[in-house]
Amino acid sequence: MSRTASRKRRKVGTWGALFVALVGGLGALLHACRADRWLDELATQGSAGQGRPRPTATATAPAPRPKGRPARGAGATAGGESVHLALGVPADDDASDDHLMRKPQYALSYNTKENVANWVSWQIEAGWFGDVQRHKGKFLTDPELPAGFYRVTHDDYTNSGFDRGHMVRSEERTRSVEDNRATFLMTNILPQYHDLNAGPWLRLEERCEELGRRQGKQLFVMAGGVLGRGEKRMRSIGKGVVVPSTYFKIVVVLEPGEGPEDVTASTEVMAVLMPNKEGIQGEGWEKYRTTVDEIERRTGYDFLTDVDEDVQAQIEARKD
Repeated sequence: MSRTASRKRRKVGTWGALFVALVGGLGALLHACRADRWLDELATQGSAGQGRPRPTATATAPAPRPKGRPARGAGATAGGESVHLALGVPADDDASDDHLMRKPQYALSYNTKENVANWVSWQIEAGWFGDVQRHKGKFLTDPELPAGFYRVTHDDYTNSGFDRGHMVRSEERTRSVEDNRATFLMTNILPQYHDLNAGPWLRLEERCEELGRRQGKQLFVMAGGVLGRGEKRMRSIGKGVVVPSTYFKIVVVLEPGEGPEDVTASTEVMAVLMPNKEGIQGEGWEKYRTTVDEIERRTGYDFLTDVDEDVQAQIEARKD
């Protein structure tokens, strides 16, 4: 065989090997893509229709840990959603009026039909408290509400006869100016008679501060107006801001760093239903104790959804 023929055979062999390698690589890539698509379809099928409807959401920055906060527990939720949803996202049967908003300072479900929050959920512990002064000036329109949502303003409450009632109390977010300002966003505010706001509602807030700031406990709190089907609305103020006739609050008391897996049948849970009316400023919050089960019945929401079901059944039926 001549040298020329030998070189030609080597060239043909080299190109052939490259061609085989290229075809093999494309085949492997196609197989991987099909596998990925199959896994995606499987995951979609597996998640479809499970559980209650999930609210729509506005993505915001994750909640930073308060200074000195332990690394485990309180911030660990399924999906790492928010420290303030560590015990689960409250859920009802109709998610059409639930717009979920996660802020560094709290989380909430906003009702676009009533122009108030269905519920606000937040964590309280010593790291959230500081020496920042209370925000001065008007309450703030929430810029994170999507286009098309009515954005309630300070003036919607002016001369209405109702206080701009905080769900997350201003004093519970005093480690930074930004944190405190967030409590003055109108999505954290509902109309309350002054006698409620400065009466039993305030006294329960003070009890929460005592537990979280001075006794070193970690609290998970859920609060809002009772807007369940068939519940009485007093009236509306401003441009369609509903006035609930009753308010609820649920407080779960844990140790720092604990999460839903640490909730037991003996965990302290405070639950109240308070009337939004005049003439109760001198009353204590204890008068309005109830059960989580009763709040769930009145609001239509399932709370503490990440807590073990057997434990839920016990603590939600108990009036501490």
